[in-house]
Amino acid sequence: MSGLGEYRAERRADRRDEREQDRLDAEAARQRREADRLAAEQARGRARAARAARLGRLTGWIAASPARAFVRLVQACSIVPAVVSQVAALDHANVYLLLAVLLAAMLEGGAWALVAMGAQAEGERSTRTYRLGAWAAGTVAGGINFAHGWSQYPDARWVAAVLALSSIGAVWLTDLQTHGGRGPTTAEKKSAKERAEHARRRAEHHPEVRAVADRLLSAAAYGALAADDAWRIAWEYVHGVTVPGLTAELLARRLNARARVAELSALPAPVDLWPGMPDDPFPALTLPLPSGPPDSVYLDTVPEPLRNASPITLEALEALYGTGSSASAPVSGEAAKTPPGDGGGNASGTGERPLDPADLARVRVRAADLAARGEELSTKKVRELLGCRNDYAVRVRAAVDAERRTPGTDTGRENTP
Repeated sequence: MSGLGEYRAERRADRRDEREQDRLDAEAARQRREADRLAAEQARGRARAARAARLGRLTGWIAASPARAFVRLVQACSIVPAVVSQVAALDHANVYLLLAVLLAAMLEGGAWALVAMGAQAEGERSTRTYRLGAWAAGTVAGGINFAHGWSQYPDARWVAAVLALSSIGAVWLTDLQTHGGRGPTTAEKKSAKERAEHARRRAEHHPEVRAVADRLLSAAAYGALAADDAWRIAWEYVHGVTVPGLTAELLARRLNARARVAELSALPAPVDLWPGMPDDPFPALTLPLPSGPPDSVYLDTVPEPLRNASPITLEALEALYGTGSSASAPVSGEAAKTPPGDGGGNASGTGERPLDPADLARVRVRAADLAARGEELSTKKVRELLGCRNDYAVRVRAAVDAERRTPGTDTGRENTP
């Protein structure tokens, strides 16, 4: 019995081993089939990629430049019927067939040779000769085709125009593709028109600066000096600043306007500033003094060598130009030396504000303090002290300076350091 039991146990183990081996064989077969499938798919993908690459090489130039592709198509579809029509026309004129083929090839080939030479010369030299030659050869070939079509198709005369177009149309399209589109765009034309208008208005408004700029351009080597640089240099020569558009007159007007605002800002607000209210809610309200860029913004445009050679300050410009847009007349030596009160400093009869003795006294004290510290009395300091207009400050300063320079006055002796 023990032997039978061992036999059965061995059989069961063998069957288990067989089933395990069958499972392993099936798994291996499945894996082989999956690998074969993947390999087949990869092979098909590589084949598709190869076909796409070949197709891309054949049609890539079409996608890159569709216009060029269609022009080439028109060329091929035009040259062949044009040559055939010319050969038939010459053959009907009893010209030997070989000679007719050569003559037709000469006409069409000559036109296209000139077209190719014109395309090669584009951008390097004039293409006018090549273009005229191509159009002349194409016109002759088109005339032959038109005459042949007119005689061969009496019932359909329009065929003559089509045959003539087979020689001229392709030349026309190729000429447009090769030489057309080289002109300026709409934006470039607009910009050029605006630049020309600006140059015209600038030359019309500033003839003196234009004359200097023209001389600078003619004196410099060709192309060495730009027109805008020449205008900037000429503006500095004529007006003394490197900011185009800024002049001494404009600077004087600016200083005058700021002085007027400064004078008005010291006045109390009118009672009717707040209409409809019983009392002024802000009795001490004054007009605000506007803030702006310092005067050095404009004075810094003077070149450094000129600023070192002849110092240009705000006070100097104020003394030179005074107020308004035109320069004031300089004060003569006799008028400057005339003491105030004798009719020299109050500008009587001229419509100007007379010099106030109290203002003169305040400025004398300020001048003495500045002299003690080794500083000079300036128009700006007088204007800040008195809160007055620029022209009035200039006249007060001139009167005080005249007193200080006059040896015979007590004020001059007291203020002399």
